[in-house]
Amino acid sequence: MWRLTWAQMHRNVGKLIAVGIAIALGTGFITATFVTTNAIEDTALAAASASIGDPDVVVTDSSYSLTDDDVAELSELDGVTEVYTFRNVFREVTTGSGTELLMLNPPADDPRLGNTTLEDGRVPAAAGEIALPAATAERLAVGLGGEVTVVSQVWADDGSSSTRRTQESTVVGLLADGTGLGFGMPSALASEEDITAWSLDDGSTTFSLLTLAVDDGADVSAVSDAVTQAVPEGVTVMSGEEYARDVAASFTGGIQIFRALILAFAAVAMAVAGIVIANTFTVLVAQRTRTLALLRCVGATQRQVKRSVRLEALVLGVVSSVAGIALGLGIGQAALSIINQRVEGVPTPTTVPVDLATVLVPLLAGVVVTVVAASGAARLATSVAPLAAMRPVDSVVSARSTKLRPIIGWILTGGGFAVMAGALAMSGTPGNFELALAAGVLGGLVSIIGVVMAAITIVPAVSRVLGRGVARLGGVPRQLAATNSVRNPRRTTSTATALLVGVALVTMMSTGASMARTQLEGELDAQFAIDVAVTGTTVSPTTVEAVRDVDGVESTVLFEGGTADVATASFTSSATVLVADPATLGQVLSTAPESWDPGTVLADGYLIGQDGPVTVGDTEIDAVLVEGLPDFTMLVTADQAASLDLTSPMQSLWVAIADGADPTDVAAGIRDAVSSTTSGTADTAPLVSGGAIEKAGFTQVLDTLLAVVVGLLGVAVVIALIGVANTLSLSVVERRRENALLRALGLTRGQLRSTLAVEGVLLAAVGALVGLVLGLIYGWIGGLLMLGETTGMTIASITVPWTSVLAVLVVAVLAGVLASVLPARGAVKIPPVAALAAD
Repeated sequence: MWRLTWAQMHRNVGKLIAVGIAIALGTGFITATFVTTNAIEDTALAAASASIGDPDVVVTDSSYSLTDDDVAELSELDGVTEVYTFRNVFREVTTGSGTELLMLNPPADDPRLGNTTLEDGRVPAAAGEIALPAATAERLAVGLGGEVTVVSQVWADDGSSSTRRTQESTVVGLLADGTGLGFGMPSALASEEDITAWSLDDGSTTFSLLTLAVDDGADVSAVSDAVTQAVPEGVTVMSGEEYARDVAASFTGGIQIFRALILAFAAVAMAVAGIVIANTFTVLVAQRTRTLALLRCVGATQRQVKRSVRLEALVLGVVSSVAGIALGLGIGQAALSIINQRVEGVPTPTTVPVDLATVLVPLLAGVVVTVVAASGAARLATSVAPLAAMRPVDSVVSARSTKLRPIIGWILTGGGFAVMAGALAMSGTPGNFELALAAGVLGGLVSIIGVVMAAITIVPAVSRVLGRGVARLGGVPRQLAATNSVRNPRRTTSTATALLVGVALVTMMSTGASMARTQLEGELDAQFAIDVAVTGTTVSPTTVEAVRDVDGVESTVLFEGGTADVATASFTSSATVLVADPATLGQVLSTAPESWDPGTVLADGYLIGQDGPVTVGDTEIDAVLVEGLPDFTMLVTADQAASLDLTSPMQSLWVAIADGADPTDVAAGIRDAVSSTTSGTADTAPLVSGGAIEKAGFTQVLDTLLAVVVGLLGVAVVIALIGVANTLSLSVVERRRENALLRALGLTRGQLRSTLAVEGVLLAAVGALVGLVLGLIYGWIGGLLMLGETTGMTIASITVPWTSVLAVLVVAVLAGVLASVLPARGAVKIPPVAALAAD
């Protein structure tokens, strides 16, 4: 049977290529999912490791209780080579060309420790030496051997006054650029002597993070146990790898959920591929009906014929799955190469991370789905007696759907939607979110299973309605296509079902994404209400003008103020108090209230948990909570400020970035403007901060993830459209004599092609329309369930992603036409006389 199987595969290579593409796309989908999530995990782990180097042991204490005595004691432990302390001293570094605020640490003796990478020169070894990030050195127009001034603002013990001290330092090294505005301070290195002196000036002599390097050959576990005994109670001791994984988990904690979600979609894609495979093998068996019947007449058993079909499916499944895995790996590698070329400073892997699951899971999925899907065709090949199979093809392949299946389907559909409605009602009760979400997911699964089972009644009904509309347009091809689209309801349903499932998923995700994006934009606007803030003891008019002239800056407002003690019912804290004009506040604060009662102040959530009275100094004032203000910040009117005793005068320039401008470029321009205008002055360099980059980053991540998800789900649609082509091919096989007779009666080749094209469009349109309706409903319900409790989303928040809806319809129509091309070629290339002749 092997030779027979090989011969049959060779004869039908065109059909097998079509189903092979479906299998490869499905397995490629799964492979890409594993590659993507593996790469995210590896990148997160590398980024976390880069923040501490490669230590053997890490000691952390959130209460900052670690002291120099602890460092000295740990250094004396057997096996410990070095104990590195992260001092994180902030200092202003200036030249004649600019000024910048940097975070400085001492260099590590052991190359495994520290969080900076030396690109040129050497690390500081003596007082008066410094190593700068390359971008900072360029901004300050200084190179190796150049001089910079390090400025310290030393405050008196009572905080009433400060002294400005300067120190000349020589640049001895250039470091790889760290993160900038919005993601932390640029990191630099200074000598241990300078760092110690600056720490004493700041009064900061305790630490929260120590990293240890262990002697080669020493037992790291034993050293870790000794460290645990030596440090104070409550301090955490772990390995460097454990620390990095914990940090990575803090921003990839949902990666497993993300992987599970995408693999669920991959399972749907493979299920759709299974439908296409089943249809394709049905086509192949239909074309070989007489051949297989003849084999059985000459002695082949039913088992041998079944084995031949299944062997063919096994070979095809293995070959196509391997091709799909290669496709997924190739796409992943191409994506990583592009990212590594265009994105700097992100430690992404250079090659796709491949583990056993990345290869084994898609391979098994592709082979199993192919063999199982082909089992129906194998049964079909032996379900008819050999002599009966010698009759015309259509009498062999047609079948009637049972009456029980659609009844069960409608029951499941109604029950599923009833459960989802109950979940929506339940979600309105506080504390029921998890239960309501679980009920909604269960209802969705039950209802989609019901829709698939009831599709035998839904799809033909929609096909008849669309067919009547097409027939009324006139013309023989349209009328024939309308009739043919409903001649075999079971086959039409199986094809349309594959497409409607894929379209429903894409539409559901697009709808949910549209609702989530609208809601997220509101949340981000509230959380990052200020694009950029330039804050310092003074912000000179020159700096203000330079910032206003930066491309992409839409508006600026300069606030003056100071600090004051603010007391609420629960605690007292020092707060930044800024004087604001209600008329201009809305230009730079997206959450500014439309009206501002002159008798109230505006405060952030860290100062007040809710609206109510607060005491500023000795004055009691009503406070209103405003989201998006900087932490521990209060806004007052000029009249209110006159009655308050503010200390430590300061200024803050708030900047709004224009719509469409790149926040990263604008922020860099603002930093350059601040640096260049504070150089050589007696003013302390202002701190540049703000949420523009974070907001843009969150939005970009959301858009990227949704694009990946929708793009991957689009694979299911592509697979389903292959099924449309296969169904048309089966239609050509069944109607070969009929088409020949129509040709003999005067139907032209062009008209026959048009008939099949219209039929393909009808099949695709039916699946697309039903899928769109289901996808919108599922997307609305899912959006309300997942976002309603946390964001207050209601039915009024429902949106329709018209762009996606129209795109799906256009793609369906075009794909229906394209799917008819190959079947049409096969239908018209056979002369009518040859087609009418007996086989």
